[in-house]
Amino acid sequence: MLTSHTPNSAHIAIVGAGLSGSLAAVVLARAGYRVTLIDKNAVCPKQFRVEKIAGSQVDLMRKLGVFGPVADEATLFRDIINVRAGRIVDRTQNPHFGILYDDIVRIVRAQLPASVDFLVDDVRDIQTGSQTQCLSLANNGPIMPDLIILATGMVDSLRHKVGIGRRMVAEKQSISFGFTLAPENERAPAFQAITYYGAGHSNRIDYLNIFPIAGHLRANLFTFLDQEDPWIREFRQNPIAELCNALPGLAGFVGEMKPVDRVQSWVMNLSVAENVDQDGIVLIGDAFQTSCPAAGTGVTRLLTDIDRLCNVLIPRWVETPGMGKDKIKEFYSDPVKQATDREALHMAGYRRSFTVDRSLRWQFHRRQHFVRRRIAGYFNQTTARQLAASNHAEAS
Repeated sequence: MLTSHTPNSAHIAIVGAGLSGSLAAVVLARAGYRVTLIDKNAVCPKQFRVEKIAGSQVDLMRKLGVFGPVADEATLFRDIINVRAGRIVDRTQNPHFGILYDDIVRIVRAQLPASVDFLVDDVRDIQTGSQTQCLSLANNGPIMPDLIILATGMVDSLRHKVGIGRRMVAEKQSISFGFTLAPENERAPAFQAITYYGAGHSNRIDYLNIFPIAGHLRANLFTFLDQEDPWIREFRQNPIAELCNALPGLAGFVGEMKPVDRVQSWVMNLSVAENVDQDGIVLIGDAFQTSCPAAGTGVTRLLTDIDRLCNVLIPRWVETPGMGKDKIKEFYSDPVKQATDREALHMAGYRRSFTVDRSLRWQFHRRQHFVRRRIAGYFNQTTARQLAASNHAEAS
């Protein structure tokens, strides 16, 4: 049990050292807690997961104290051409940082304070209670922490052992694809980054992103295809040709390119953990709720989870002994977390309907959406040109 009411008296075990678990360990250890981080892999395996960071994710990573090291190795890009049906919709100038998932995890793990006990091991059993918890490991002795943070993604075995279930919101919600491109000739593409939107519901493509990572161009394709669709096999065999057929006008923007690695894919089920109000254990990131990659809300969710749990709630919890379910409930009922979770589910449904819904209502909405963006983009470009001309005149 907690022997005193100071932060460094609390022992917190984190199971899973992907982005969620590793980042939580960094934040908690820097705050003075005793942290044991457990994962099967000493080095994060290559996975097709997060490949760029932008917007509020940058602010949250700054707040959590890890953005600098990640940005140092990421590829910064700003100029993004947004295209649909061969026509430029608009251009955006917001900073994005391209970086592969395993590199993010490697960088975050490198920030772990020396005080963190990182165990490369397999958790075989888990027991929880209002005062202390117990983790039985395959190769090390039992761990007896005050609190367990489960950051195991969609792996269900440990959750089941303590009676936590999972409610399916949308099975096979989306399929995402990723691969690396290189120009067929010496000419570089005429864009820094491009987002190319699907032009209709028939091919169930939401959008294609092409953006730089470490001297290469990375392609992310977000779809709502059926897993058995024969187009997927054809796409894997010849991705550029199939994309140019499915996205009219794409070839005119990307030129002649070739894939330099195999096409990776990720089938996402939307689900939310149930019966989570348990003594001594809390779930973060995908372990609690999954997100649709097309909506781009997954990283925001996991960063929000870590911020609220590690910076707000745990400091409050350790002021009194025990880690009963009354404390754990505060995390799942936290208004900031709940708002972020709701928005992620809403955007998942919105992106799917925006892409595949054939109703007149959604057809009208799609047309209006892109018309508004084109008009706004035109006025933004006009204003930018006028400002540039004014500045040039003043300089002259």
